[in-house]
Amino acid sequence: MSFSLLSVTFKALCRRWIASLLLVAVAAAGTVSAFVLNGLISRQEEALENTKKNTVISCVVTDYSGSSSGNLSMLSAFVEMLTGKRRERDCFLDDYVKNVRAMAGTPLLSPENHALRRILSIDSDPLLDPINGVSVEFYEGYSEEVLQGREMVCIVAPDMVTENGYIIVSPDENTEAEIKIVGILNGGPTGIIYCPFFMPFEEEISVAFYVNTCSFDIKDNTKLKESKDYIYEFFVVPDVMNKNDGLTFGVLVQDETYHKSLGEINSNLTMLRIMLPVLMIICGCIGFFAGFLMTKGRIREFATMRCIGMKKMQIFFLVIGELLFLAAFGMLLGGGIGFIIEGNLSPKAISDSAIITAVYIIGTAIAALRIVRINIMKLSNKEE
Repeated sequence: MSFSLLSVTFKALCRRWIASLLLVAVAAAGTVSAFVLNGLISRQEEALENTKKNTVISCVVTDYSGSSSGNLSMLSAFVEMLTGKRRERDCFLDDYVKNVRAMAGTPLLSPENHALRRILSIDSDPLLDPINGVSVEFYEGYSEEVLQGREMVCIVAPDMVTENGYIIVSPDENTEAEIKIVGILNGGPTGIIYCPFFMPFEEEISVAFYVNTCSFDIKDNTKLKESKDYIYEFFVVPDVMNKNDGLTFGVLVQDETYHKSLGEINSNLTMLRIMLPVLMIICGCIGFFAGFLMTKGRIREFATMRCIGMKKMQIFFLVIGELLFLAAFGMLLGGGIGFIIEGNLSPKAISDSAIITAVYIIGTAIAALRIVRINIMKLSNKEE
């Protein structure tokens, strides 16, 4: 009996090979769609994480109103807060910011027509940008990190290099310091001696000074709101209504591009995630109509089966077996095509493909059940 049923099933599939191929194609299309959608979602999620992780959100310190970010006349204590040198005073800004860039200029009496420029890093001074053809060559044993320390060292133009490797500077009549040359500035501005930002003129004696420019980056973009809230405990949102007391400085957080990128990616993700259940509904509807059309043309065949003693559920399971075979074949075919397109078999894509195929089968099952439940006398009177 089992062999006979299989024979009937095979003959039915062969006899209606066009309909069978269409059912396979529909199942395959649903599976391919699931693979493609999951691939798109995966890439958008990866883009979202990369945007959060790799986007640099720069912050620029301005005056109280935000009208100027140069010649701030801001006390160096603010830079100390940003670089973690005020943690003992319950200031933990360095937990939220990184890559602090600061520059302060000091005119010199000696050498004449020269100025001392304090910097935290090479990119603290736009004049040192490599795009301008400037390069800094540190001597052996030294690197850019020396600019964040307190050593009495400096970087000078080639024409200022001395035989003993030191240069004597004097900012006023009462102060004189001997500074070791640790790097050569090629193609850069002349008449400027660069030294570490916190370098004292006298060992172990720190003196407050005014900062010309300052900027920094957000350390963790996933904590952007928390970072901004904490930054604005020490700075203000630039506004002309702020108090101009010489101690109030603003910070412009340049996060517009970051938020725009996140918004676009999240919008894409929302659309893609909506498309998946919509695809399932569509597959269910297609399955219903496909099953209905396929079984409707076999009404006379079902009537004959009923007349020779087959029960409704036997016919139902016979039809479902055919549809399961076609759906499974279509899913495997679609999975292969999806793998070729996406290059991987993600568990999520496979599970979604299985769900879509199941929805498709349920639709066909409902249609098949509707047909086989028709009264045997009505079946006998139906035209094929």
